[in-house]
Amino acid sequence: MVKVWAHRGASDQSPENTLSAFQRAIELGADGIELDVHLTRDGQVVVMHDETVDRTTDGQGWIKDLSWAELSRLNAAAGWPDRPGEPPPSLAQVLELIRPSQLEVNIEIKDSIVPYPGLLDHVLGLVRDFGMDSRVLISSFNHFTLACLRQEGSLIRSGVLFQDVLFAPWLYAGRIWATSLHPNFLYADYVFDLVPQAHAAGLEVNVWTVDQADDIERMADLGVDGVITSYPQRALAVLGA
Repeated sequence: MVKVWAHRGASDQSPENTLSAFQRAIELGADGIELDVHLTRDGQVVVMHDETVDRTTDGQGWIKDLSWAELSRLNAAAGWPDRPGEPPPSLAQVLELIRPSQLEVNIEIKDSIVPYPGLLDHVLGLVRDFGMDSRVLISSFNHFTLACLRQEGSLIRSGVLFQDVLFAPWLYAGRIWATSLHPNFLYADYVFDLVPQAHAAGLEVNVWTVDQADDIERMADLGVDGVITSYPQRALAVLGA
């Protein structure tokens, strides 16, 4: 069965990376949600995709330069004028929302541009506090972060995010103790033995961002383990979930 991960929540129906988008993913029956995290100036883990608040809110500035109080006054639904305003959520708020459900949580650590010292430790602490270790997967384009995850003794699953055409990524993933590969879905068109090679190495394959019905169906035919999609309702219908 191919899992459906709602990319930044059900972001086709609600503002991305908001509590309403994650709530909608629960209502649709997605298998999990994917979200992105940064660290505020005062050490709070906030859920937002970009390093700045400019695109998705009515504010401006780098997240690293803003306090949690300042972020909380912003409207993360600014691009949806027909929807009620809502602030960017903290990771704690999202985990609190998701915990009573059965959904898994793919937390992307966004530390490839801004270093965010301590971000991984903050995230791991929150996951432990909510007792959700078995339902969380940590992914990142910063593969040093994934290596640190294991070096610190964490057994939380980890996914190697990449979009380049890497040679034998299933071997590379083993060097940093990852448990899954998270390539751009187009990568599967270049490396036709990706899925069987990954599975033989004990890795899952979750592809992103798969939004069109024919692409979702093709990825399922290839045997991927999960599709990360901004259109979870469409994916669920295509996959017959």
